[in-house]
This record gives sequence, structure tokens and C-alpha cells, in this order.
Amino acid sequence: MKTKIPLIISIPHGGDRVPEEVKEKFMLDQQEVLRDGDTWTRELFDFEVEVKYLITTEVPRVVVDLNRGKRDLPPENFDGVVKTKSVFLNQVWKDPLETGEREALFKAYYDPYFNKLHDAAGDREVKLGIDCHSMLPEDPFNKDAEKRPLFCISNRGGQMGEELDEPLTATQDLMVEIKEIFEDVFGQGSVRLNDPFKGGYITKHMAWKKGIPWIQLEVNRILYMPMEGKLSVHPGGKDKERVEGINRKLLTCLKRIQGSSEE
Repeated sequence: MKTKIPLIISIPHGGDRVPEEVKEKFMLDQQEVLRDGDTWTRELFDFEVEVKYLITTEVPRVVVDLNRGKRDLPPENFDGVVKTKSVFLNQVWKDPLETGEREALFKAYYDPYFNKLHDAAGDREVKLGIDCHSMLPEDPFNKDAEKRPLFCISNRGGQMGEELDEPLTATQDLMVEIKEIFEDVFGQGSVRLNDPFKGGYITKHMAWKKGIPWIQLEVNRILYMPMEGKLSVHPGGKDKERVEGINRKLLTCLKRIQGSSEE
């Protein structure tokens, strides 16, 4: 039997199915759901055969954001665990969700996801958790901002992977090693550390609670999906070929990361 890579792959924003129980209140069309979330990341990071744990969801981030804490709620934060606006600032719900509706969504989607993460992280063979995301090529709220790299890898630290004002979720040495692995496969300059993202709730919660290193991996969408036109739920044709090609390169990186995380 083939030995699996002792990693956890988490894909919290790849879902696209709006739950039936909230459809009547939901205002966005399918295209905005796909553009709001990390569409095609379930295919991009499909390593179910190769890694020990792959954890994903069907629910879109705009309905339940699994990379937020349960107390991160509107009206204090429209972009919290349950959104009131999409990433494009469009209203999500005809009427605000009631407390009971939110709790039902948490019970159906949020709690099971984190239960799986905790169970996987309790496996003593696991060496590293990777929370996998995609990012827009540019900051949608700042058109003057620098274009984003092909990859952003985060550990809650600085741009050298060093500790700043909070504990790291993975050591600086491991971050530098992972950066070198990705740049060897995808090209020099393709990776920035903690820029533009420093890592989210999952990396913090899991690393600080479970004690194994966690990183957040953001892949620039320009690398694998069209930026304009109508999106399909799953990639097809040339898009499918492109996603599969990136998937193979990412698998090469994971196999090399396995060796680094074991040292």
C-alpha cells in the first residue's frame, strides 16, 4: 500500500452549493458565488490520493466562511463568518439571517469542518497543515496597489517569515525552505511571504491549539482561471488542462515539503 504524504490539506473556500434552507433569502446569482469564492480550488488542490488528509466543503464562503471565528459577525464585520456583503460589496441576503438560522448553518457546515481538522491534527504522523486558497491578481479595493505574486505563503509573520507581534504558525526556517521549493518549481520571484496576506483564522486556531505547524497558501487566480467571462462550476477544456498542470506542479512541491517538515 502506497504511503501517503503526512500533510493536512484544508480547502475552506472552494464550495459552490448554496444550502436549500437559506436559498429563499439568498440574493446572489451563481456567477457571483463563483467569483466571490475560491472557485476550482477543490480541483487545483485535489490530492486526496496522495496526502493523508484532504478536508473541503460544498458550502460557499459567502454563506459560511470557515476561515473566520464564530464570533466574527455582522454588523461589526460584513465580511465575517456569515456575510452581509460579497467581496464585490453586493448585498447577500434579502433579510438578515436570524440567530437560529446562523446556528443551523454552523451545526451543518462549520462544526463538522473543524471537527475534521482537529481529528486530522491529532494524528501524530502529520507534520504540517496547509490551508489552501486563491487570490485575485490585484487588490479589488486599491487599483494602485502592487500586482500580487503567483503565490503568497503565510505564517502570521513578516516578509522574511520572521516573528513580529504574535506567535508564528510555522517557523521562519520552514517558511524560507517552502518558498525556495515553490520558486524552484514555479520560478524565482513567484512567491512572497505574508504579503498580501498574513494567514487567517484556520492557521492561527489550528497551529496555536494543536501544536503542529500550519501555513496559509494563496494561489493567484491568473495562474489557472480566466479573469473575465462566464465561469463554469468545474473547469473544462483548456481550463481543465491548465488546472491539472498546476495541480501536478503543486504535488511536486508537496512531496519536497514533506522532506523539509520532517527534518
